[in-house]
Amino acid sequence: MHPPRRHDLVWLRAGAAVELATCCASAAADVERWRAAGRPLVGARSDDLPAERVRLGLTLPGTGQRRRVSLIATRADIERSTPLPPLASLVGALPAGHRPSLHALAGQCSALGVTPRIYGSLLWQSLSGEPCLRADSDLDLLFDIEDSGALPALLTLLQNTDSPLRLDGEIRCGMHAVAWRELAAALDGRGPRRVLAKSDDGVALIDVADLWAARSRAA
Repeated sequence: MHPPRRHDLVWLRAGAAVELATCCASAAADVERWRAAGRPLVGARSDDLPAERVRLGLTLPGTGQRRRVSLIATRADIERSTPLPPLASLVGALPAGHRPSLHALAGQCSALGVTPRIYGSLLWQSLSGEPCLRADSDLDLLFDIEDSGALPALLTLLQNTDSPLRLDGEIRCGMHAVAWRELAAALDGRGPRRVLAKSDDGVALIDVADLWAARSRAA
């Protein structure tokens, strides 16, 4: 089994021990109930962890203050992992007035050969069956792009989509993911060329040109 990536949905085997971050110790019972219901956790950056350990995350459901839980598990206890669900599969969970523009967005992305995947509040709402979206919630989208050919059209689409929810999220190229708004600003001269790039095990400032060059070398 390949190690889970940041943002992947991760199921641990029943009874697997986990270690909660000190700040999250009070959420131990909530984590156990979540896992007992057969629900996944989400892959997080495993900065400085030994190879046999993995950091996972959970945002407890609700529309109040976000309660984020960070925990560590053993890779050998991972039962399975999958990518995030595509936007198209969750549009129906949104209020009716939100659906037309986001259904169109999913189709337009598909025409570019790109699949927008959902994380953040809508993901936790779909997993828990409880309300998590608030009036001020963003719609967090993850895009995996194999090369930069579709990037200009995708960024133009994201910046011009008339969505009732503010669109946010990341574009991932190979190992590195960059907030799409920061990437758009860097490419059109509104922001620094060096962007904050997140990998599965750390963060770094990388020139936008090097994101695609590193991908080409890896290929």
